[in-house]
Amino acid sequence: MAIDLKDFKQTKYPNLYKSINKDKAKGYKYLMWIKIDGKLHKKILGHSEHINPKDNLTDKTAHDKINDYKKDYENGYTSSDKMKLDELFKIYFDNAKDTDWNQNKKRIYARYIQKPLGSKAIENIKPMHISKIINDIHKQGLKERTQKTILEVLKPLFKFALENKMIKENPAQNINVKIPNQKKIVTGATELFNQVYQAITTYYKDEPFYQALFLFGFTGRRIGEVLSLKWANIDFTNDYYWIEDTKSDDKQKYPLPLYIKEQLLQIPDTKRGLVFKSPQTGKEISNYDRQMRQLKKQMALMYSYNNPLYQAYTILKTRDKTDTYIDALKWSDAVSEDIKEILSRYEGAKNGLVFENLIKDKFDKLSPHYMRNILVSMLAEQHTEAIVLSGILGHRDTNTINKYLSINHFKSGTEGLKTIDSILDVEVVE
Repeated sequence: MAIDLKDFKQTKYPNLYKSINKDKAKGYKYLMWIKIDGKLHKKILGHSEHINPKDNLTDKTAHDKINDYKKDYENGYTSSDKMKLDELFKIYFDNAKDTDWNQNKKRIYARYIQKPLGSKAIENIKPMHISKIINDIHKQGLKERTQKTILEVLKPLFKFALENKMIKENPAQNINVKIPNQKKIVTGATELFNQVYQAITTYYKDEPFYQALFLFGFTGRRIGEVLSLKWANIDFTNDYYWIEDTKSDDKQKYPLPLYIKEQLLQIPDTKRGLVFKSPQTGKEISNYDRQMRQLKKQMALMYSYNNPLYQAYTILKTRDKTDTYIDALKWSDAVSEDIKEILSRYEGAKNGLVFENLIKDKFDKLSPHYMRNILVSMLAEQHTEAIVLSGILGHRDTNTINKYLSINHFKSGTEGLKTIDSILDVEVVE
C-alpha cells in the first residue's frame, strides 16, 4: 500500500512522522520521510506497540532509527526493504560460474527454499526462518547431508549480500548441521587397491578411454570432476591438470599420473572440449554402469575362484539379467556353457535356487565413489598424513584449514602418487 503523508503528523524531530490514528493492536505508526543527496527516502520504521516490548517505538527511538539509517546509507549500505530472496538468488547466480555444483544448488533452492522464503525481503529473514526449513526437512526423514545443503545454498547468498552491503548480518552464519561420521573404512585396502588396478588395466587394456576414466578414480577425483574435465585443462608437457568444476567452487591443480597420461594420449580424439564425452553427442557421458559391471566381472574371474556363485552372478549381471531372473534361477534351469562350468565348482547342495546362498565378494561395492574410499584407506594403511589425504581428495575441511592454513592439492597429490607408485610397482610420477 502506498504511503500517504496526509495520514501522518510531524513530530518534534525532523524527518519523523507519526500516524494520526492509533491502531488498536499496533498503536501509532512511525514514518521516515527524508531527502538524502536529493533523493527521497520513505520507510515505515515500526509501531509504538508490539508483541515484544523491546520493539516498541517512541518518538525518541524512532528518531534514533533514522540516524542509523542515514549512517548506513552514507557508509554504502543499500536499502533492501523490497529485495526478495528470489531476486538476490537471481543476481548471485547470474554472476556465478555455470558448474554442476551450482546447478545442483539451483535445484535445492527450488525444491526446499523458494516456497517458504523466496518472496520474503532479505533483511527480514532471521535465523529462525532458516532453522525451520532445516527442521521441516528433518521431520520428513531426510538425512543430515540433505539438511546441510540448505546452508550450502544460503550461506554464500547472504555472504554476497553482506559484502555488497545489502544486509548487516548473515542470518545463516551461525547455523550448522552436524553430519554423523560416515567414513567408510575399507579393510585390506592395499590388496584391494592393487586388485582393482590390475582388473582395470587387464580388461580395458585396449580401451584407453575407459582405462583412463576408471584409473582417475585412484587419483581421488569425484566422478563429476572427471566427467567435466576438458582437454584444455591438461598440461601434458608438465604433467598436471586443473579441476575447475569442484564441489568447493575453487580451481584445484593435481599431478597427472604417467599411467593415466599414457592412456589419455592414446584416446582417438581431436583433443578439444570434454575428455570423456559421448562419441554420439559430444556431450558428457551419462552412463557407465555396463562398463562397471564388466569390471566387477573381471575382478570376480581373477580373484574369486573359490566363490563360483559370485563369479556366475557377475557374468549374468553383464548380460543384463534382472535381479528377478537371477533370484529365481534354479539348479534345474538351463544356463550357458560358461556359467555351467563355473557352477560345477560349487561344493554346496545343488537343489532349489542357485543363488540362495550367494555371498558377494568385497569388490561388489565397487563404484567411482567407492574407489575414493579404497584410495584413502590404502594411503592410511601406509601411514599417510591426514593433511595429504585431505588434499588428494580435494577437501577443504574447516578444521584442517584452521590448523594448517591451506591445503596444497598439487603437493598432496604428488606425495600420494609416490605411495601409489610403491604399491603398484609402476612409474607414476617422474
